[in-house]
Amino acid sequence: MRQMPVAPDSLQVGEYVVRKYEQSDAVGLVTAVTESCEHLRPWMPWIKFEPQTMTQRAELIKVWNEAWEQRTEFVMGIFLDDRVVGGTGIHLRGPVNTVEIGYWVHTDFTGRGIASQVSGALTLEAFQLWSEIDTVVIVHDEANIASGKVPARLGFEHVFTGQREPEAPGESGVMYRWEKKRAN
Repeated sequence: MRQMPVAPDSLQVGEYVVRKYEQSDAVGLVTAVTESCEHLRPWMPWIKFEPQTMTQRAELIKVWNEAWEQRTEFVMGIFLDDRVVGGTGIHLRGPVNTVEIGYWVHTDFTGRGIASQVSGALTLEAFQLWSEIDTVVIVHDEANIASGKVPARLGFEHVFTGQREPEAPGESGVMYRWEKKRAN
């Protein structure tokens, strides 16, 4: 199992804080995901398990935090003051020198550039924290046009288009892979 030597700390990204979820965030996370279910349903495979109870959400946060402590995955919330306005993560997927960034934004906060701001900050953080990482990846379905705007805005290069089994109801089954390489 891949493991990183350190974990990213809390990041201030404009007016937003990006950080590891704590148990006290369970209420806010349940609320944010429940309010955004129909907005997220076409694109997020995990939404089929929603809405979750407080107990289920607390257990999921525990699992995410165990992975964080083991330095194998870094699932984070995007917060405006104490409100959960989205989620993100740095995932150790693909080749050893690669990490993948994912994101979702609460339905009331779309169109504000939050995913772009946060993904840009996480890309810089990945390159600064981990010298062995030379590629950051963002993957999305072709039909998810809004998600595809994020890597394009950030100067990622579209490197691959391929077929895959759709994982969520709105997906076409055509996957786009974008990469940003470490600057020399």
